[in-house]
Amino acid sequence: MHGSERQERQCWRCGTGTGAGLVCPGCEAPQPLPPGSDLFAVLGLRRQLMLDGDDLEGRYHALSRALHPDRHQAADPRARELSEVASAALNRAYRTLRDPVARGRYWLELHGNPLHVDNNEVPAALAADVFETQERLGELRTSPTPELRDEVRRMRDALAARLRALKDDLSGLYAGWNGGGLLGELKRRLSEIAYLRTLLGDIESALGDVSGADRRH
Repeated sequence: MHGSERQERQCWRCGTGTGAGLVCPGCEAPQPLPPGSDLFAVLGLRRQLMLDGDDLEGRYHALSRALHPDRHQAADPRARELSEVASAALNRAYRTLRDPVARGRYWLELHGNPLHVDNNEVPAALAADVFETQERLGELRTSPTPELRDEVRRMRDALAARLRALKDDLSGLYAGWNGGGLLGELKRRLSEIAYLRTLLGDIESALGDVSGADRRH
């Protein structure tokens, strides 16, 4: 939204200028979402990857109190409807932006390069781990020896540690962000995170299946 459009927005109830805000500073009535708003704008944030967690939480709670449908339950129908729409947008924005992984995926979407596009191949950095893990899981399902279970658990722990490290590395990437040149690097890291999560889910499923089979015998 351009600056002139922000200045022109007025409260539908009292006529006070609202800018891009979701709450009128005059009468506190909930406002319509500005056209073209992204999740950063919903929380009144500049569009950037590196965010202050405390600031994000503070903005969310302040807006949540002001927009909560219960607060506008006795108001006119338009206020109730707007509070419900704005609250839903606010909750989605907070859930997405507080999670560095979800924030990165959303950033790719904003730049027209979502993670699911051209993302059918296993990341090269994980190819060996994926092959070895799937091989061991196949063996575990056909011959669930105690030794093999322990080996799979060790693999799980190593992959979980790798996932944590990748997620921690996102903060450094976001802090050094300098524009579109790093989109490819961001997509690569998020792709690795997605595959690791899938791989860990496969491991937990296989271990659960084996444990369930043991209990049935």
